[in-house]
Order: sequence, then C-alpha cells, then structure tokens
Amino acid sequence: MPAIFSRGEKLENGHYTVVKEIGVGGMGVVYHCRDELLTRDVAIKMLLPELMSDKKNLEVFRQEARLAAQLEHPNLVTVYDIGVEERQGKQHHFLAMEYLTGGNLAIRLQDAPLSLEHALNWMKQLASGISFAHKRGVVHQDIKADNIFITNEGDLKIGDFGLARLLVGRVGNANTKIMGTPAYMSPELARGEPQDHRSDIYSLGVLFFEMVTGSLPYRAKGMIEMAMKHATAAVPSVRRQSPEAPEVLDKVIRRMMAKMAEDRYQNAADILSIIDELIFELRVQRLGISSNRPLLTSGEILQDALDERDARSSVKARAVNPPDVLPDKTSKQVPKLENPPESQHSTLELEGRKGARETTQDREDKARSAKWEAADAQSKKAEPQPIPSQSTDAQPKEKLPSSVRSTPNQSLQKLRVALDTEWVFKTKGPIGWAAQPHIDRSEKTIFLASCDGNLYALDLRAGNKLWHCELGDAIVSAPVSIGSYVFASSAAGNTICLEAETGKKVWSKSLGGKTFASPSMFKESALLAASGNDLHALDVRTGEQLWRYATNYPVVASPLVQGDLVLVGNKAGELHAVSAAKGKQEWVFNADGGIIASPFASVDSVYVGTKAGNFYAVEARAGAMVWEYPASGIIVSKGAIVFTSVVFASQDRWIYCCEKYDGRLKWKAAVKGKVFADLCTYKGQIICANEDGWLQTFAAVNGQLKWQTDINKKIQSPPMVANNSLYVGTVEGELYAFSLASAEKTEITA
Repeated sequence: MPAIFSRGEKLENGHYTVVKEIGVGGMGVVYHCRDELLTRDVAIKMLLPELMSDKKNLEVFRQEARLAAQLEHPNLVTVYDIGVEERQGKQHHFLAMEYLTGGNLAIRLQDAPLSLEHALNWMKQLASGISFAHKRGVVHQDIKADNIFITNEGDLKIGDFGLARLLVGRVGNANTKIMGTPAYMSPELARGEPQDHRSDIYSLGVLFFEMVTGSLPYRAKGMIEMAMKHATAAVPSVRRQSPEAPEVLDKVIRRMMAKMAEDRYQNAADILSIIDELIFELRVQRLGISSNRPLLTSGEILQDALDERDARSSVKARAVNPPDVLPDKTSKQVPKLENPPESQHSTLELEGRKGARETTQDREDKARSAKWEAADAQSKKAEPQPIPSQSTDAQPKEKLPSSVRSTPNQSLQKLRVALDTEWVFKTKGPIGWAAQPHIDRSEKTIFLASCDGNLYALDLRAGNKLWHCELGDAIVSAPVSIGSYVFASSAAGNTICLEAETGKKVWSKSLGGKTFASPSMFKESALLAASGNDLHALDVRTGEQLWRYATNYPVVASPLVQGDLVLVGNKAGELHAVSAAKGKQEWVFNADGGIIASPFASVDSVYVGTKAGNFYAVEARAGAMVWEYPASGIIVSKGAIVFTSVVFASQDRWIYCCEKYDGRLKWKAAVKGKVFADLCTYKGQIICANEDGWLQTFAAVNGQLKWQTDINKKIQSPPMVANNSLYVGTVEGELYAFSLASAEKTEITA
C-alpha cells in the first residue's frame, strides 16, 4: 500500500497531525501521529480501502473497535478512537491507538530466544491480557509476534484485537475462509472449522514455543503446507531445541497446542496459574532453596499444579504480617533525612544473593519459612566484598563476575561535551531534593517549586515567568497538574490547588505534618499527598479528604500509583500497598533499611532501594520479593527501567543495571559523585546527575559512558527530559534548560 499521508498532514480537521510512517502491513499503513486535542502521541492504523468496501466489513470494524476500546488492561494496547479520512475520492478508515516505541516481539526474537525466566514472565503477561479479553467475550484470532508490542519498561501489550475478522477470505483457498497468520493459526482455523477462544490459546502456545526456542514449531514451503502441519503434524518437543527447558514446560506447550480444542487448556486463566507456579519454582531454585516440589524437573505434578496454590501463598512474603510475626517496631531506628551518613551495611559478593526471608500467614507454611531463614543465615556467612569508591578513603577491590561489564574510572576523564543552554531561571532559594520540574499537558508551561516558598509557572520555550504563588514555607517536593489545575505541598504540610493558567488559588488544606514527598494523582479524582506518618487522598476539586492511611513511620518518598494501588515507603523500611480508591491496606513489604527513594514499577513488579544499600524487586499484586540485590552504599534516588533492564544508583558512586526478571547484574559503571537525584531516561540512555554537578549519560544496554558535562552547580533534585531538552534544578536555586541535541552534535573531547 503506497503512502497516503506525509509528515505534517492533518487528519479529522486537525485532530491528528502525522509525524511519520511507522510501517506497512497486510491491513494497511501505521502512522505515528500527534493528538492535538489531548496532546499525546498515538499510533494510527489506516486500513486498506478494499477491506472496507464491503458494508459488512465496515460494521464488523466498528463493532470490534468498540469492544477493543472497552478492554482496559496493562497488557493490552489501548484503543482511543476510530475515524475516517477522505483522500483522492476514497475513504480511509482508521484506528487510533496507544503509541509504543519499543518495537514488537517479532523483532526481539530475531536475535535469540529468551531466557527461561524471561519467557515465563512475558507469557504470564500475555496470558493475563488474553484471559481479561476472553472473560469479556473478545477473541483475538490473530495472535502472533508481530502483534505483540514492547513498552519502554520491557512489558508486553497485545494489539489488533478484532481486526482479524476483516481478513475473512484473504488467506486460504477458494473453498475456505481463514483468518489469522498461517505460522500461528490453530488446527480448526486451518481446517476452516468454527473457532472460539481456545484458538487463541493454541496461537499462544506457538508463540510460547518461539519465545523459548527462538524458532517456530513448524516450517513449510507455502501457506497450504503450513496449514496442513498445524492441522495434522505432531507438536515438536521444546526440549529437542532447548535441552535446558524443564520437562513440565514442554508439557505445558504441548497441551496449549493440542490438535483438538477440547484437549487444550480451556481458558487462559489455567495457563496463568501454571505459569505462576513455574515462576515461583524458578525463583526458589535461583535462590538455592529446595521447596520439595519437583515441578521444574520432573513435571510429574503438572496435572495437580492448578490445585497447588501453597507456593504462591508462601511467596507472599513480607505481605501483611500475621500477629505472631509482626516486627518489633520499638527496636527500629528511624534514620534522619538531613545529610544521611554513609551506610555501614556489609554486602555479599555480587555473584551471590541474600537468601529469602519469607514469612506467610498460613501456619502450614512455617516449615518452608524456616528453610528460607536457614538459607539466609547460611548466605550471610559469605565474606563481604565492598565495592570500591572514588573517595580518598582506600577500600578493597570487589571481585566481579567475568560476564559483568564495569566501566573503568579512567573513562570518566573523557567524553566531555558542552551542552547548549537554552535558558536559565533563577529563584531565591535552593531547588529542593525532590522538586523535579513539571510540564503541564499542553506542553507550554513548566512548573517549578523552590525552597524560597514559591511555586513558579514558566514559559517552557523561553523560561520567562508567567506567574508565581507564595506558599509561605519552603517547598522541597515536585508539583503535579491535571487538567486546568496545578497542586503543590510545602514542607510545613500545606497543600494548595491553583489555576494552572493564572495561579489563582482554588483551595488549600493543612495536612498536619511535614511534607517532603511529592504528591501523586489517582486518575482524575484524587490527589495523594504524604505528610508526616500519613498518606492522604484529597478530592482534586475541593480538597476534601477522601481517606487517610497511617504508615506508622515518616514518609519522605513520593507515593507511586500502580493500577488501582498506591505504593508508599517509610523510613522504617516498610513498603505499603494501599487501595487507591478506599485507602485500605493490601500488603506490606518489610525491607532492610529505611526507604527514602521513591518506588518505581513495571506492569507486574515494583522496585525500590533502601538506606541499607539493598535494592528490591517486589510483586505488585502480592507484595512478595522477586529478587534482591545488595549494593555497598545507601540508595536515596529513584531508579529507571529501560526495556528489561532495571537501573539504580547507590552512594558508593556506582550505577548498577540488573536484569528485570531475575536481578542478575548486567553491568555497573562508575559515576563522578554521590547521587541524590532520581535517574531519568533518554533514547535508550540513562542520565545521572550527581551532587557535584556532573551530568553523565550511560547506554542502558551495556553501561558505556556516552557523554558527560560539569555544570559547576550542586544538584540534588531530579532532572527531567522533555522535547529533546534536559531541565536541571540546582541547590543554588537555578533551573537550567539544556539542549540534548547539542550533546549529540558536539565533538567529544578528552
């Protein structure tokens, strides 16, 4: 299909602006567009005119698009809109969807098969999304790697729901009407027989096979031969191509790909439950702990796996503690926020991991909990190997696995660039440690909070002050905005709502405690503000308190909204998961060390570091520990996710990158000073700002230092990237806007 629209053209009377063509497929052309009304990027799939020439197809398209738009799930591509655009006398019907920049699964699988744990976690996401759709009566009918999209956080989203029905009669022979892609189609589709949701389960099995082995189960010279193999050929063994795959996984995939629909799993929820079991067993195996459940090796208990839920309940470690194992809170020390001392925490060698210390509410799991404790005690006998610092104090060198890349210190003397300064705005006080600048939805105004007690509204392009509002006390947290309103909280605990355009006060409320954490938004109804030991949910229109949740210890880290949960850490090391709608506790995870770094998350996991130098991955729904990584210095900044890499900085002057699903160290790189500011990302790179004024950018894939610059100002507040610009607040009170394009064009010098 030739290109119909070019860069800059308008669709729907200016509603959408074409940015570029993304790709061409069997149904039409996909464009990257800008939604001018809601100021967001969208992907627009422009369908082939001949597909829509049949009025029945047009009605099918509308019905399926309406159903797809109702599917709101983190693993399904969100459908925003349908429309039609006339060009050269033809009607071009289109679908406006969520724009994802991470590519698709087909591209990812071209390189190599996935690791076992990676494949299991991604299949869990796919099964979760498909199960959600099936329960609402929506069948995909064209599941394939090309229709699975990857987010910047390395999670999967299934796209093109319902569009397969438009391909009736376009694939197959004259006597059959077949939908779907031949390499993934189910036997009943290949035979032209009626199909239901179990056809999606077959296609998922094919995709699972491909993820584990790196190749499709069948090869054929043509479409008809491929269809015949799906209909009649035996399902090949995964273990023949990937001997390291456990036998049970082979059996799971064989059952998903059973020739008769009644022999497959009857719903995606069954697959989801078994994969949960497999992931649990793999985690236990990785930690070197025996669970007396040979699921990964023998596969003998596969048929009973759905009934064996004790594994999942036992991993609900550090979820809500039963009364007989509540921690002794009187013995905990609450660390001070001001000038936190260097951690004295001793760590394990990087090759090791701390054994799990999981506890559960079920008395029948106490024996298993004892094993976890025993393994933890055994692992702590390892001789600690502190990570070397760049400070003048001599420290022993750390032994690194040979597979881990470590950026040498001498490289820090090179790769210096000069960033072009677009503008500078100066306040009368420091930019506080959590006071990240904030850009409103129109992308015309940037809001900045200062310790001089003012909230400033600046013109984003020129840095000119539009208005300011005095809150009466220092502001060390970031403002947030929604619609036509902007919100900010002072250190004294006063929260204010202002009109974003004029700065006029709408309402203010005292929360009764010191506020260091930035507020967050839940949908468009609630402002979530932490003050003292409490988390408050306020009505965004009136400031009325909707609910209040007591965290028992001071909160200085900004709460995170993850789906319908709010996650907030306190200085006693507790990570609380609270229902965002009602403020009801869902679980509590007990970390080693106070939490003053804000948590961050992917679809199914939450990540957070502590003052004891430990970094945790925690299940978002259950509060169970997925993995733990011990650093040598305190962690006070929020990390970042780039695809399947989780990156965080420690005050031992190193930046670490771990594999998202198992915590394996992928690389570590030296930084020039202590990092207080949150990390941010830019085009697959990690931008790190340290207290001494250095801005350094590392490649997320391998930790290679790309460029660095010294702005000669102290930095503690998080930088922000937007519109190819980097915004940095300083302790001296300035907000700098730097051009990132200048870093790419500047000749790098030593």
